Formats: sequence, structure tokens, C-alpha cells
Amino acid sequence: MDRPALKMAGLSPHRLEALADGIFAIAMTLLVLELRVPEATGPGDLAGRLAALWPRFATFFISFVVLGVYWFAHHQTFYFVVRVNRTLVWLSILFFLGAALIPFVASLMGSYPEDPVALSLYGLVLGLLAVVGYVIWWYITGDRGLVDEKLDPELLRKVRRWIAAGPLIMPIAIAIAFVEPFLSLLIYIALPALFVLFNPVDSYLKRLRETAR
Repeated sequence: MDRPALKMAGLSPHRLEALADGIFAIAMTLLVLELRVPEATGPGDLAGRLAALWPRFATFFISFVVLGVYWFAHHQTFYFVVRVNRTLVWLSILFFLGAALIPFVASLMGSYPEDPVALSLYGLVLGLLAVVGYVIWWYITGDRGLVDEKLDPELLRKVRRWIAAGPLIMPIAIAIAFVEPFLSLLIYIALPALFVLFNPVDSYLKRLRETAR
């Protein structure tokens, strides 16, 4: 399906999407730098040293999936955008700032997997991404001419509820980190899964494709 035609004067969203692709690609690649080859002292030592790296591998997996989910959510959001303005540019830059911080907080959590400060900082950055993502959707779907005027109002409400899950859940996960760190980690794992499984945009686009046949 072609992008909706530009209805009013403004900046094209293509450059902002290209910037998003670059930032997310770099952030996702930087995650692997924490997976350093261990120095084994003998033939039987390597397995134990690799097993000791499980927090870093777990953090890498979680963070890679989280960044992938947020990249895809940003991509889907901008599918409906026909133009951008200065406010949307700066909201997106704030969103990219959160994405760029993920490798740092992931490294911190991989080094201190049971430390509530490391876990809460990780949740804080994820919360920043969730809040800014919600604000971006709220902003572009307002009466500002930034999205296709024929966009289904029901989809707008569904996506708003879908995105609101992150800002609501993250403060809970951060608080739990100081009581039960492992449970907080499980929430960080579950949130991307919830975004993937209950994505209303996927079903909406599927209906459009079926209607167009």
C-alpha cells in the first residue's frame, strides 16, 4: 500500500525514518560488544566461564528484542505520517536518545543483574521510550494534519491503549526491582512480548490488504 499523498506543506518523514533506522541499527549492534570472549585457564575451564556470562547473554537478548520492538513500533507509527513538523522532529530525537541509552543500561544490568539500581535504571530508560512513544502517537493523531485524514478513529483509540501499557507497567517494574529483582527482570522480558502479541496495527493493515484485493 502506497503512503498517503501529502496533503499540506511540511517536511517529509523519510529523513526522520532513515535516522531512526541508523540509530536503532547502531544501538542493536553495540549490544554485542559486551559479549567478550572469556579467558579460559585450561581445557575444562571454558564451559564454566561461558556459563558465568549468562547475565550478559540474557541482557543482550532482552535488549535486542526490546530495541527491535520499539524500532518496529516507530516504523508502524510513521507509516501513517504524511508530514512532520518541528515538534515531531524533537519528540523523535528524544525517543532516539532513549534508544541510544539502551546499550549502556544493558551493560550495567549485565554486570550487576541483581542490583536494584541497575535494574531500575534499565526500567527508567524503557519507561522513557514508552512515555515518549505514547506522546508521539498522541501528538501526531491530534488535529495537526500530520497523519492521513482517513485513518480509522477506532484504530487511534486501540493504539493509544496499546502504547499506554508501557508507561503504566514500567513504574511497577522499577519499584519491584528493589524488592524482587528477578521478577522485575521477568517484566522487562514480558513487555516486548505483549507489544508483539497484541499489536492492533498488524490486524488493521491485514484488513486493508484483504479489502484491497
